[in-house]
Amino acid sequence: MAETDIEFQHFEHLAAYSIAICKECRHSVLPSHIKSHLQHAHKVKQKQAEDIAERVRNWPGLVEYASEIQVPS
Repeated sequence: MAETDIEFQHFEHLAAYSIAICKECRHSVLPSHIKSHLQHAHKVKQKQAEDIAERVRNWPGLVEYASEIQVPS
């Protein structure tokens, strides 16, 4: 996998719900929490966590607040 795809090693974009899912723990993570999630839950080093968070934040259409998430019935 190319270095440019490092965010896809850790997250998948669930476009139908506009969320990022952590591949390791299967939790939805808001863009503003990705860096801390990677550092605390998965012990990713700070610089790498920052790089991944920045890349995921650039995914189109991600919700920024939990109140924006549309939960299926």
